[in-house]
Amino acid sequence: MTPELAGFGRARTVSVSGALVAAVASEPHAWNSEVVVAVNVHDQAGPLARCLESIARQERPTGGLGILVIDDGSSDDWAVTVGRFRQQLPLVVCRMQCGSPSRARNAALSFVDEAMRNARWVARLDADDCFSTAHSLAAACELGDRRDAHWVLGGNRLVQDGRLLERANPATDALLQPAHVLSVLRSMAEGTAGNELPSCNLLLRPRAGWRYPEVGSAEDHWLVADLLLNHAPSGAVLTDPLYCDYNLGGDVTAANRRSERYIASRQALFAQAQAWVARQGDVR
Repeated sequence: MTPELAGFGRARTVSVSGALVAAVASEPHAWNSEVVVAVNVHDQAGPLARCLESIARQERPTGGLGILVIDDGSSDDWAVTVGRFRQQLPLVVCRMQCGSPSRARNAALSFVDEAMRNARWVARLDADDCFSTAHSLAAACELGDRRDAHWVLGGNRLVQDGRLLERANPATDALLQPAHVLSVLRSMAEGTAGNELPSCNLLLRPRAGWRYPEVGSAEDHWLVADLLLNHAPSGAVLTDPLYCDYNLGGDVTAANRRSERYIASRQALFAQAQAWVARQGDVR
C-alpha cells in the first residue's frame, strides 16, 4: 500500500483469480456491504474526486454501500484523492497490475466475488464518470431486487469538456427487443449512430459469471449486447432515472476513437450479434 493509504488500517490479503493482492478498508464493515460500487482508476486523480463525490451523494441502498477502488498502475496522486474520502465513504482499496480496461473491470468483479461475500449487487462507475442523480444507484438496486433480476441496465447523459450535451443514451424497454438492439449495433458499426447502446450503466449479481471480453474497444458494448440478446429474461432495464453522466473526453475513449479498432470492434460486435439472434431465430 502507498503511504497515503496507511491511515486506512491493516491490509488484508485477498485472492483474486488465483493472485494474492493486499487491500485496505476505511472501516471494517465495508467488507460486508451488500451493494458495491466498483471504480477502476488509472492516472485519474482529478476526475476520481468528482466520481467519489457523486457516490457520497447517493441515497444509501438497502443493505449498505461499499466502494471498491482498484488502481491499475497509476503514477499520479490518486491515493491522496481516495484518502480524502475515507471519513465519508466505506472504502476498500487495492492496487493491481491489470493492463487493460477489460482486465481491470474483470478484476473488480472477481474481487467482489471472492472477498466481499455479502454483496448482492456490484455496480460499475468509471473514475471519470458520475452518478446522474442522488437516487440513481438506489433506484437500480430496487428495480433489480423487485424483478429478482441478475442484471440491471440504465441510461446515461453525455459530458464533453465539462459540459452536458443535449443528446443522451437513454435506456428504454425497446432494448429488450432483438431487432432494436441489432438496429443500434448496425448504426454503430457503420459509424452513423446518433446514440450508442447504453453500456457503462450496469449492475450485476456477484458470482453470476459474466465478464468483459478482452477486445481492443467497446468491451462494455460487447457485454451489454450479450446480456440483452442472450440473457434478456434474467435482466431489467431502468428507464428512469438516468444512471450516470458518461465522460466522452477520457484518454482511453479519445485514443479508441482515433484508432481503426474503434470501428473494427463495433463491426465485429454487429456480426456476432447477428449470429446470436439467428441462432435463436428471434428478430422481433
